[in-house]
Order: sequence, then structure tokens, then C-alpha cells
Amino acid sequence: MKRFNRSKWIYAISAIALVMMLAACGNAPSNGSGASAGNTASNGSAAPGGSTETPPASPSAEAGFPRTIKHDKGETVLEEAPKKVAITYFPYADHLFAIGRQDVVAGVVGLKSLQNFPVYDPYTKDGAIADLGDAVDMEKLVALDPDVIIAWESDAELYDQLNKIAPTILFTQSENWQDTIEKVASVLGEEEKAKQYKESYDEKLQAVAERMKTTGEQGKTAMFMMTWGKGFNYYGGVRMEPYYERLGFKKFEGMKDWGEISLEGVTEADPDYIFLGEDFTNTAELKLEDLNQNPVWQQLKAVKNDKVFVIDTEIVGPLAMGQSKGLDVIGGIMEGLK
Repeated sequence: MKRFNRSKWIYAISAIALVMMLAACGNAPSNGSGASAGNTASNGSAAPGGSTETPPASPSAEAGFPRTIKHDKGETVLEEAPKKVAITYFPYADHLFAIGRQDVVAGVVGLKSLQNFPVYDPYTKDGAIADLGDAVDMEKLVALDPDVIIAWESDAELYDQLNKIAPTILFTQSENWQDTIEKVASVLGEEEKAKQYKESYDEKLQAVAERMKTTGEQGKTAMFMMTWGKGFNYYGGVRMEPYYERLGFKKFEGMKDWGEISLEGVTEADPDYIFLGEDFTNTAELKLEDLNQNPVWQQLKAVKNDKVFVIDTEIVGPLAMGQSKGLDVIGGIMEGLK
């Protein structure tokens, strides 16, 4: 595993809005010295066993139109399969990338957020997707002239305006991406691809869980956290169930769905594993490199045992590809254990 190099993650999207989304909404690692803040843990896998190449629309998808989509604002009839989709909640773009339909993603609200998650580099770095602003920019949306708009509940008050621009389908977001990926895919008639992605993900998860069992790492406490302010944010709740309930990591005592925690609080929990990301807003007073010189940090069990892994923060979001990458990262760590 490579030594930690400070990542330069900068979110141009509103810090507060994105924190609320994260709170509400590579290379196989190998062991190094625990004296540094952590080991880099990254993996660029696009999907479970998948590719970033654009596949054609499924024949069954093309044949499935006209179709009626039931959603939170009623029903919308789509006469033909959309070729140009605008998305106002960026995790829904993740869902279409995951099923290989990046070809229809024409514009995204919060595109800068996706561009700062390395797993989406193959889709977001070539300029093919229009940036529709940190919040919905109506002028840009009109200029895009999409066939359909996929929105979320925060756009409910804008629904009528959006629906005048293009047929708008609104789905309430979920902490569990598996609750929404089929709904989003249904707009393209691609429910089967979404089901296949979920099945591949579950197979990968089961394989990692078996490896954790074999290595004796199930039942070890883990903390997934990010530098924030003078301390950290940690993540639990529904979105983290794959890592805790299904892989077998143990939650630390008093753990909530999401919360802020000081270094002293981390010391009290003293987890066996720490998965650590850097503040995506680039505003935290605490920097990862500062931890190397902190004697309190150096006394942590995970630091002493070289079980601190520096991660890209997409693995803790309600993101299909992000969590698939998380399995790759953890699977690589488990494979490195003897």
C-alpha cells in the first residue's frame, strides 16, 4: 500500500447542502507503517465486474415505450426512450453510470461534486456533461433541452417549473442506493440492468464477507470518518449497513447514524479499523498530515496496528458505484492480510 499523500478534494457545491446530503442521504492496499496518518486505499472500479464503455440500450428497454412512470408527483407518460436526461440530484447520475447508461446523462446539478469523486472520472472529466449549477440553474436547464428531468424531493417546490421544461419524474432519495437505482433505471426502461448491478454487488459483498470471516476480522470495530472543523464527522445508519451488518464490522459504543466526534472521542472509542477521508469542502482546521505529529493520535490502536486507511469519501455516500468501490477497498485490505 502506498503511503498517504494528501488528496486535493475541493467541493464547489455548497458545503452545508452537501454535508446534509452526506449526513442524510485502484490499487489493492498493502500494509505499511502505522506511523503516518494512514495508508491510501483507492480503487477505480466502475461497477461490480463492469466497464466504463457505453453499452447500447437494452432491446427490451427500447421496446418498452411508451411507458408510464409512477413517481412522487403522480404519473408521467414517456412516449419514447429518453436520449438526453437532466438530473437534479447527483446520486441519481451515479445510478445511471452504474448500469452503463452514461450516454444519456446530459446535465447534472452538483456536477462539481461528482468531479471530485475519483470513481466518476471516466464520466465527468471530458466535459460531455453540462454543469447545471450547485442548485438548479433554470436558464442552463432550458438551454440543455432535455427529453426528461429526474428530480428529488428537494425540488418539489420547483416541480411545475421543471415540468414545463421537460417531463419531470421525482423520486424521494434514500440512504440505501438499492432503494432508488431501479426507480431511476425505470425512466430508461432499464430495470433489468439495475437488478443485475444489485446482484453483482451482493455477490461481491458476500465474497468480501467470507474473506473477513476467514481472516478473523469480522467483529472488529470500525469507524468511517472524515476530518471536519477541529475534529471529525463519522458515518453510520442505513447507508453503512453493508459495512457493518453485512460485512461484519462492529459499531463502536454509542454510535449514531451520523455525528461529529473529537479526537478525544475517537480515542475513547479506539476502534480496530479507521477509514479516514479528508473534508471535501477543504475548510477543516484539522488536516490529515497534522495527525502524524499528534501524540494522542499515535496512541490509537488502529494507528499502532497499521489499520488506518485513507479513503475517497464516495464510499460512505448513498452511491451505487461509491459503495462498490468501498467493497473493492475493503476486499483488497482483507486480501493483504496473512
